[in-house]
Amino acid sequence: MSACPGCIPPIPEGFDSPDPTMRLAAIADAGDARDEAAIPELIRQLESTDPGARLLAIRSLQRITGETFGYDYAAPRWERSEAVERWRDWYAAGESRDDGRSAAD
Repeated sequence: MSACPGCIPPIPEGFDSPDPTMRLAAIADAGDARDEAAIPELIRQLESTDPGARLLAIRSLQRITGETFGYDYAAPRWERSEAVERWRDWYAAGESRDDGRSAAD
C-alpha cells in the first residue's frame, strides 16, 4: 500500500521528535505523570540548546524527585554542565528521593 501523493507522514512524538512542540509536550507530560522512567531523558534534556526544553526538564525533574541540584536553565553552559553532572551522579548512585525509593528502582 502506498501513501497518497502529497500526504505528509506523521511527525514522531516524544523526546526525540524533530518538532519542538512535541518534544516540549513529552517533557511536560513526564513531569505531570511523575514518570520516573523518564528521568534519564529529562537529565539529557537539561543540555538542550532550547531554553524552553531546559526549563521544562528541570521543572519536571523537580516535580518527580523534589530536587534541582542547583540547576538553572538560564545559567551559562559551563554552570549548567556542573549541575547536569550532579544529576548524572545522583541517578547513577541510585540516591533516595523523597518517597524513599532510589533512582535505580
